Amino acid sequence: MITIQLLELYPGISLTTLGAMGTVHYLLYGIGAFPAGWLTDRFGSRKVLLIYFLGSAAAVLVLVTAGGLPQLTVGLALLGLICGLYHPAGMTMISHNASRISRQLGVHGVAGSLGLALGPLVGGFLAHWQGWQAPYLFFGGLALAAGIYLALTPTGDTGPDLAPHPQAGRRNRPKALVYVYITGVFMGLVHRGVLSFMPLHLSQLFPSRLAPILVGGGLTAIVLASGIVGQLLGGQWGERFPRVKSIGVIIALNIPFLVLMSYSGGLLLLAVALGWGIMSFSYQPVSNALIADFSSPERRGTLFGIFHGLAFGVGALASTLAGAIGDAWGTAAIFSAMGILLAPAVLAGMILPRLKAINS
Repeated sequence: MITIQLLELYPGISLTTLGAMGTVHYLLYGIGAFPAGWLTDRFGSRKVLLIYFLGSAAAVLVLVTAGGLPQLTVGLALLGLICGLYHPAGMTMISHNASRISRQLGVHGVAGSLGLALGPLVGGFLAHWQGWQAPYLFFGGLALAAGIYLALTPTGDTGPDLAPHPQAGRRNRPKALVYVYITGVFMGLVHRGVLSFMPLHLSQLFPSRLAPILVGGGLTAIVLASGIVGQLLGGQWGERFPRVKSIGVIIALNIPFLVLMSYSGGLLLLAVALGWGIMSFSYQPVSNALIADFSSPERRGTLFGIFHGLAFGVGALASTLAGAIGDAWGTAAIFSAMGILLAPAVLAGMILPRLKAINS
C-alpha cells in the first residue's frame, strides 16, 4: 500500500531503497520482541501489552509528522520497536490460559489475519482518499482505544507473583527450541519478502481500471483474508496430529505456491496467492504451540521473545533482499527466490521429530 504511493511521491526512488526502509521497520519490530519476552516474565503480560498499545499510538504521531524519507524511516523504526512488544506478551498470556493451545492460538490468529486483511483494504482506501498518513492515524487511534479498554478490563495475567501454573513441572527443551527457531527465521524471511512486494506485483499483473493502489491493496487484503482459513486449519491440524511431525509438512507445502506465483497472472495468480496465504498462516498456531510445548511457564515469555525476535528481526532483511531481486529481475522473481529460501526450514522441520531430546 504505502510502497505504491511512495513510488508516486518519489519517482526516482528504487525498490531496493523502499525495501531498506521496510527492513529498518521490521528489524526493530524483531529487536523489540527480545526485551518484551524478558519483561513479560518479569512484570506480566498485561503491563507489557499496555505499553504496546499506548506506545504504538504515540509512535504514529511521530510517523505522520515526518517531513521526508529520513524522518519517515525514523518514524517507521520507532513504530516497529514498540509493536515488537506484542507477540511475546500476547502468546504468553494465551499459552498460560489455554486448555487446547494450538486451536486457541489459531482462533487468536484468525483475529490477526482479519486485521491483516482489513489493513491493506482500509489503508489503501484511506491513503487514496486522504494521503499515506491517514491509515496510520486511523490505526493509531484504534491502538489507543484498545489500550484504554485493556486498562479498564480485568484479564488473566502472567507474572512471578501469581499462583503456580498447572504446567509448572514442564522443563525447557533447548535443542528442540533451536530447530523451531530455525523454521521461524526462514518462514519470517519468506513471509516478509512476499508481503513487501505482493501489492505491487498484483497491481502490475491483475488487469483493472481501478487505481493501482486500490488494486494492490484490495487483492492483498483478499490474500491475507485467506489467512483466516489457514489459522483455523493450523489450529485444528496442531490438535489432531503430532505438531512435531506437522510443521515440516506445512512449510514444504508453501513452496509450490510461491514458485507458481512467479509464472502466473490475472485470476490464476490470485488463486495461487490465496493458496500460499492459507499454507503460510497454517504454520503460525503450530509453531507457537511448539514453543509452549518445549518451554517452562516461568521462562515462556523470554522464549517466545527469542522466537519472534528472530522471526521478525532476521525476516526484516527480506525486504531489502526482495527489493534488490525485484530491481534486477522484476517482481515475479521475488516469489521463486522466497520458495528457495524455505529449504532450510523444511530440513529443520524434518529433523525435529527425530530428536532424542523430545522422545525421551
